[in-house]
Amino acid sequence: MTIDTTSELEKLLGDCNLMRTLRASIRKVVDGDERLRDGHPPAILVTGETGTGKELVARALHFEGPRRDQPFVEINCASIPAQLLESELFGHERGAFTDAKSRKLGLVETADGGTLFLDEIGDMDLALQAKLLRLLESRCVRRVGALRDQPVNVRIIAATHRPLASLVAEGRFRADLFFRLRTIHLAIPALRDRGEDIERLAEHYLAVHARRYGREGLTLSAAARSALLHHSWPGNVRELRNVMEQAVLMSGGPVVESVDLDWLPPSGAASTGNPGAAGSMTLEQMECQALQRALGSSRWNVSRAARELGISRDALRYRIEKYGLSVAD
Repeated sequence: MTIDTTSELEKLLGDCNLMRTLRASIRKVVDGDERLRDGHPPAILVTGETGTGKELVARALHFEGPRRDQPFVEINCASIPAQLLESELFGHERGAFTDAKSRKLGLVETADGGTLFLDEIGDMDLALQAKLLRLLESRCVRRVGALRDQPVNVRIIAATHRPLASLVAEGRFRADLFFRLRTIHLAIPALRDRGEDIERLAEHYLAVHARRYGREGLTLSAAARSALLHHSWPGNVRELRNVMEQAVLMSGGPVVESVDLDWLPPSGAASTGNPGAAGSMTLEQMECQALQRALGSSRWNVSRAARELGISRDALRYRIEKYGLSVAD
């Protein structure tokens, strides 16, 4: 059995300026934690599209810092119903509700001394947001049904792919919690904005999966590299990793061809009906045309258009604003 000695920071692969800046920012936070005198680090907000690696950033912040030997506890706030999430986070006393037959420690207490990673914080219920804010301010937790607070020393790292500032404006996320969480803000770039990192990551995951399936020595053809570079990657690094696994399984020889990447649309297919026009268009122009066509065919039903494009509604709204699109377009 091979032991992985790669540090958590080294697992954030990429040589583009955006990734170098992100790693440098993480290192600054970790260095600050090492010098912290009162032992109560500030909250951190990690933002980025789905699949960009928010959990990797959270793990790097924990395992590279002074809390590395303490618990790292994570929970996806979108995966648990609101009525159960409070008990999961804060625990409960025996008899607090019908099925509470014994005392249960919540994840906040479980993470005492370490880090609590709250993924998809944008999906948290407003009432529970108030209790999280109280935890951040008082550094105490009260189990459901309890009469006393329990002091805790826990670093909170929250992550989301949703635009929290917009949710605040809509009254769906507390402004005071938003500003408290983003004491430190780390934004992860989308894969499509990382240039040559796409090719480097593809080669990395191709080699990883080739070793898993006993197919070492696989390489990418020029056509496959071009297809990878021209894809918009709505699923980001996670999608690329999965595409490379499929390529290892589907390729018939030592060279992975573009036809082995059948999760990707044919070159230019997402941008225009004129097969000769794609080569003269930039990636942004192709993306803009794909958005216009999806919005037009759905009569500007954002949810339907987002499903057609395979992205979230928030990601689509961001691009609508980015390109200045309107119904008249």
